Amino acid sequence: MKMIDKVMNELQKQGFLPQREDFGIAFKYQMAGYLFLADKTDDDYFSLYIPYFFEVDEENKADVLEAMNAINNDVKVVKLVINDGYVWACFEEKLPENANIEDILFYSIVTLYLSRQQFYEKLKEV
Repeated sequence: MKMIDKVMNELQKQGFLPQREDFGIAFKYQMAGYLFLADKTDDDYFSLYIPYFFEVDEENKADVLEAMNAINNDVKVVKLVINDGYVWACFEEKLPENANIEDILFYSIVTLYLSRQQFYEKLKEV
């Protein structure tokens, strides 16, 4: 079974309301929008994101980078990046073929959510 199908099935099983899109899957958790982006060349690649959650401009870029760096140093498996002028929280991992997607999916959802919250807290400190 392809990763996108495993993720879709597990999200539905866990009570989420995922929407299948051309790029992958979109869903919400705690008012945050999430994307699972399907990798057409690698069915075992797991990539979940909270995209576009903070706008970056010239005035705040240094503070944003400092807050992002703190999160990237503190939180394992999550990285914060800037894409198209916005901060994204990313959870990406090459999974073994028989990986237990149930545990990985919920862990990634919660970890991304917490890293976004920690980013906002760090941004207040800088």
